[in-house]
Order: sequence, then C-alpha cells, then structure tokens
Amino acid sequence: MYTFGLQNMAQTKVSLIISVYNDMAALALILKSICKQSYKGAIEVIIAEDKQCINMHDQILKWRHQYIFPIKHINQEDIGFRKCKILNEAIRTASGDYLIFIDGDCVLHKHFIREHVLCASPGTIVYGRRVMLSSFLSRQLLQSQQFYWLKFIYLLLSACKRLDAALYLPFTKPQEKIGFWGHNWSIHSKDIKQVKGFDESYEQAGIGEDTDIEWRLQQMGMRFFRIKNRAIQYHLFHESHYPNTQLVEAILAQKKQKFEAGDSSVLLGNL
Repeated sequence: MYTFGLQNMAQTKVSLIISVYNDMAALALILKSICKQSYKGAIEVIIAEDKQCINMHDQILKWRHQYIFPIKHINQEDIGFRKCKILNEAIRTASGDYLIFIDGDCVLHKHFIREHVLCASPGTIVYGRRVMLSSFLSRQLLQSQQFYWLKFIYLLLSACKRLDAALYLPFTKPQEKIGFWGHNWSIHSKDIKQVKGFDESYEQAGIGEDTDIEWRLQQMGMRFFRIKNRAIQYHLFHESHYPNTQLVEAILAQKKQKFEAGDSSVLLGNL
C-alpha cells in the first residue's frame, strides 16, 4: 500500500513554475486563478519565460503589488525553442520543497495545487490532465476575466473537448501509470535534481520537456501517479504549432540505445 500526502502539508512550500512564451493575457488569468487556490501553504510563482518580452518586466512589477504570493521572473534570449533550458533555470531559482510545472496557457481549477500536494509522496511524480477550451469560451474567459465561464454547462454548450477531465472527483484514488505531459505535473525538488533536471539538447517542442524526463525518472526508480479528475486545468484555445518531431524523437531513441549498452550517463540532464 502506497501512502499519499506530504507530512505537514500546510508547511510545505510549493514552487509553481509557469512556462511562458508570449501571452501576457493568458498569464494574467493564470495568476488570478492562483490567487483563488484553496491550498493554504506557502506558494511562490516562478515565471519561466523563453523570451525577453519588452513589457513583461513592467507588468510583473504590477503583479507583485497585486498578489500576496511572491513572483519570480527569469527569461532568456529568444533564439529558438529552449524551454528545457529555462525550466532548468527555474529549478535553480525555486526555493520550494515541492515543484509543480504548468504551461502559460493553462488556467487552474481552485483545488489544483491542493490536490497535487495531497497526492504527493517522495519518490513519486504526480500528474493531471486538462480540459481543452473552445475558441469561443477562451475569448469569453480572457475578455471577462471571470471564472464562471468554467462551469460545466458552459464547457458543454460551447463544444469544449476532453470534458471527462472537467469533473472534479476528489475521492478518486491516484492511478499508477506513466504517460504525463509537461503542462501538469509535480515532483519533489530533490527528486528532479537527482536526474539533474531537463536535457537541454531538445530544441523543438513535443518531447524533450516531458517524454525524455519521464523516461529518465522512470529508470531512476520513480513512480508515476495520475490524478486526472483532481488536478484540473483549462487549456486556452490556440492553433497548434507542433513541427515534425522526428529529429527530437531520434535523440531519445539514441539515448535509450546507449542506456541499454550500459551508459547510465544518458539519465542525467543539464541542471
């Protein structure tokens, strides 16, 4: 029997790491959803920007006065997809014992952080799923900044997708299985440092920030638990821009071959 839940949950400091590229309107909504979280422990927010947006610095100064939780901001020059690099910098910057990773286009259910912490245990990775909002509902949400648009009836009537992930079922048990995505997962700081964070050789979206680190953590003996109807996100609509991933898939395939040949160094990232 595996025991879930961190001891002294209210005393656990959480670092919520938000991967951001170029959407301050979505980020503003995410921060508002963080403000409404039911989790009563300490939270710090780290905005990990894979760019150097001209207006971001000034806007963050305003947000720091608006919200009671501390907001840290790190960024880097925009010279292509370097999400793994900025995530490693976020891990270095984080002061929390427990790290939660989300993307900058995912609004949080009010119990999101609480459920991640409730279901956490050392040596485990916890991950959830997201509801895919329609273009119409995303516009309404961004324009109004009102979360009543996330009621199930509006999700249903506006043709949102993956509605099975929208139901909040707090008494469901975590399911042990692999298959997390980089937009909704959490881990102890010491556990991700054991594999030295992310592999920065991935410079294309779609595999490096989730599939690679999942495989490496698995080889290190970590266990994965899905909490689909507990840690809920609402993904704001945008057109998909995923390129062909064959090149980055080849990186992971080569690493697996080296590992099978006895090279354990491939399990380490660049942290």
